Amino acid sequence: MQKTTFFQAWLLSLFCCLTLCTSPVMANEGKSGGEGASLTTPLEPFTVNLTSADRYLQVSVTLQVAQPDVTEKIKLFMPRVRHAMIMLLSDKESSQIQSAEGKHELIDEIKERINKVLGLKEHDGITDVYFVNFVIQ
Repeated sequence: MQKTTFFQAWLLSLFCCLTLCTSPVMANEGKSGGEGASLTTPLEPFTVNLTSADRYLQVSVTLQVAQPDVTEKIKLFMPRVRHAMIMLLSDKESSQIQSAEGKHELIDEIKERINKVLGLKEHDGITDVYFVNFVIQ
């Protein structure tokens, strides 16, 4: 039974990896910069064991960045970014991140951790985090 669950999670992760593009996307790109335009970049999905017994988290996130060059910096530091995310996520109890408040706190922690890896302040680096997929099983 547990083998099947792991295999299903692995297949779902593989599917998400194949469907997500790692290139940046300009939201509202019809506008000429300024208000309303935001640069985002998706990360490949994460599947981690939570500290709760027999629980895991599958999450896909898209990062909003302050400047276009931050996307290139994320690509350059991707192993460190992924490591920071895995360490942060795997240190959570399922009860900590099930509520809306818990998810908002997690967003703040993700921004802080990734900006630290990139050596940037929030207003210069990752300005927001969007959960595209968030499943606790």
